[in-house]
Amino acid sequence: MKANIFLTLISIVLATLVGYLAYNVASGDENDMICGISSGICFATTLIPTIGIQYESGRLGTNIRMFSVLFFIVFAISHFSYAGFGVKMPYYIIVNGIMLMIYLAIFYKMQSVKDI
Repeated sequence: MKANIFLTLISIVLATLVGYLAYNVASGDENDMICGISSGICFATTLIPTIGIQYESGRLGTNIRMFSVLFFIVFAISHFSYAGFGVKMPYYIIVNGIMLMIYLAIFYKMQSVKDI
């Protein structure tokens, strides 16, 4: 696994812009800043393995990229629905925190696999 600095920076900027979009969708709510920051963190966590990292094994890289894109879509649906409908913040933080921990645990196990 090798990080490409330029592509990693592009994925961070892209995640920041999508997080800002979530902030704008939630504008007017009392916790719109938390929504924007947590969206940016979740999107960066999924976009960096998708765009910014090169893997030794092509098969493993494809599996990790597809898994990360799947969770990016799940996070996008979750964050924009919470931002648009204005659900209470504890539910938002708990649900998205659990999803982020599940993603990180599976990603950790996937990258430790040597033979696919």
